[in-house]
Amino acid sequence: MMNPCENLECARTPVEIAGTFLETWLSLLLILASVVCGETEEIVFAVRQPRGDHWYENFGHAISDEKKAAYGAGGHLCKLDLVSGRVTVLLAASQGSVRDPQVHYEGNKILFSYRKGGTPYYHLFEINQDGTGLKQLTDGPFDDIEPSYLPDGGIVFCSSRCNRFVPCWYVQVATLHRCDGDGQNIRPLSSNIEQDNTPWVLSDGRILYTRWEYVDRSREHFHHLWVMNPDGSGQMVYYGNSTPGDVYLDAKPIPGTSRIVMVNSPNHGRK
Repeated sequence: MMNPCENLECARTPVEIAGTFLETWLSLLLILASVVCGETEEIVFAVRQPRGDHWYENFGHAISDEKKAAYGAGGHLCKLDLVSGRVTVLLAASQGSVRDPQVHYEGNKILFSYRKGGTPYYHLFEINQDGTGLKQLTDGPFDDIEPSYLPDGGIVFCSSRCNRFVPCWYVQVATLHRCDGDGQNIRPLSSNIEQDNTPWVLSDGRILYTRWEYVDRSREHFHHLWVMNPDGSGQMVYYGNSTPGDVYLDAKPIPGTSRIVMVNSPNHGRK
């Protein structure tokens, strides 16, 4: 299996340290993809470094110390050929970090969150599927993460522009926002006091997302699936909010069915 650090001047950086793990992970991914992906030829993914003690502790800094970052250094945006097993590095960020890639509906470009080396904030970027045409969409002293394309040409994402910190911990909060396809006209969709995560569009046009519900109830037991309209209206429970326990993340609809697939992170979540 090809190591994505091959032919890159990575030395013994955190990215290279992750090389062995990445090769093992890719082997498992190839097996899984052969079963569930049908005619899919390529998968886009990010290599990133974990950081922090909680599932939501992966951007920004601690409220008690601005120098205590909640992110790691070293990461790539990569593309995996499911037939040959070859990995192509689309963007190398040995000192920065790449996360949350989403492929456009037409398959010609990729939307993702990128923190450039030497800078503290994640912003939204777009790149062509062959690794050309890197373009920054958002900026400012905020973290913009977990973006998804909207059918109307806009983008939904989570952002620390809400200017909040987790009430029971030291790190910042990101809630749902949206912008135009060029990154302009940013506005909030959610007024949640806690984290929103991993928005995705359902077949009926509503946005499915994870909401950490923290109003007059347990601080650790309710982080389940909600929906809203693309303009932020109609926010309501989708699944799980009456049943305490576990964190539901990265929920996505299964095409041609009324079902969804998601990651279930046990209890208050694992990083």
